Amino acid sequence: MRKRTRLLALLLALTLLAALPVSAGAAAKKTGTPLQDCHKVTLTHTDTTQENKSVVRVWSAKTALPEVDEELDAITSAWADEIGPTLPKAANKTEKNSRVDIEIRYSRTGLTWMSFVLQARTTYHRKLTGQAIATRTFDMTTGERIRLTDIFDADSEAWALLADSVRETCAGYFPDEEADEAALAALCARSALEETEFSLHGMSLVLHIPAEKLYPEHFTLMEVTLFYPDIRPMMTEKAQEETDNLTYYATCALTFDDGPTRTNTTLVLQSLMETGSRATFFVIGNRIKTFADLVQREHDEGHAIGTHNWTHANVTKISAANIRSMPKKCRAAMIAAIGIPERYDRVPYGLYPQMVKNKVGWSYIQWSLDTYDWRGRKTATVLKTVKDQIDDGDIILCHDIKDNTPASAKAVANWLQENGYMLLTVDELMAKDGVRLEPDTVYYRCKDGDTSKKSR
Repeated sequence: MRKRTRLLALLLALTLLAALPVSAGAAAKKTGTPLQDCHKVTLTHTDTTQENKSVVRVWSAKTALPEVDEELDAITSAWADEIGPTLPKAANKTEKNSRVDIEIRYSRTGLTWMSFVLQARTTYHRKLTGQAIATRTFDMTTGERIRLTDIFDADSEAWALLADSVRETCAGYFPDEEADEAALAALCARSALEETEFSLHGMSLVLHIPAEKLYPEHFTLMEVTLFYPDIRPMMTEKAQEETDNLTYYATCALTFDDGPTRTNTTLVLQSLMETGSRATFFVIGNRIKTFADLVQREHDEGHAIGTHNWTHANVTKISAANIRSMPKKCRAAMIAAIGIPERYDRVPYGLYPQMVKNKVGWSYIQWSLDTYDWRGRKTATVLKTVKDQIDDGDIILCHDIKDNTPASAKAVANWLQENGYMLLTVDELMAKDGVRLEPDTVYYRCKDGDTSKKSR
């Protein structure tokens, strides 16, 4: 009888415990809306080697709507026909290339909208010699094209904000050069703003403006970014609904250290393009000049870029003077490559205390999920680590110099999106909660504004 009584008491206790609310420290992980069928895209490419050995690579997209595919194909085909015949002769060596890469990048927002950024990047001896850009945003359930005038009403305060942002951002590129003032004023005019190429992402609206419009002989893109928390109140009702991504999705940021490197960084960029993902690259300062074309490509393809110190040395073994000299050298190299300085830094091996102690002045981005891809782990192992540890607001550490990372990055990005995550840049991850990056401050993640180290 006593045993039966104790058993019933135990069962009652277990029932009561199950009914208790979960403590904050053991809160369930946020889950988001799985990838919608209308947001699924498959990218493929064809290469054509011309008689003079120049190469034309054209990407094509298969989406949920054939009419969208046809419109995108019409743009890319026209570029191939126009640019292909103009390519100069290529030498036999890879670094003496002559090619045009006509690419399609895509990003989703909300449950039905999707943006496509089409770029024709012409390179000769790995130097960017020309760039064409076109953007399209569609409702992927109806095929309706979405324009900026569908996002902001005619009398919205956003138009003035857009003009101010274009002026401030574009004038900040290439700080040692003067922007064409008349051309800049023209870009800020209301009629021009309404026709500016733009794309929508997880937490931002981005205006894409060719640098050559203001700075001759610069063929990179200038990106004017406005974060949703700052502009959603100014949007139309439908646009507010389609940019309310924190209601629909959990968030995280994919980050890559130690690059650039010729082959693997290139393949990582391709993996990100194929999965419709944007990431954040932490590049080593003394590698920027050698691989300036890759850093420029990272920027032009919409990824965020920070530094990984000037060298990959252990900062505890570097003099204070050399530590404090890093920002000036990194800034100069970054501006030479993309026209603007770095946004923030990640210290090799995560040894930020020495940097903070010397008041270097950078914001420091750590991580809350280490994939350990630098150990040469197989893709399945990297993916399992992410599946087991991922949480809303995580910053995921990867390394784009490793041979296994391109495949792992693709698998991780696909799984995250299929399981309710929206991939953001570090800037977007912080902006979603109104976190402003401060100098000599360390950030591990961003979950509901909490940027501290994640407890295990």
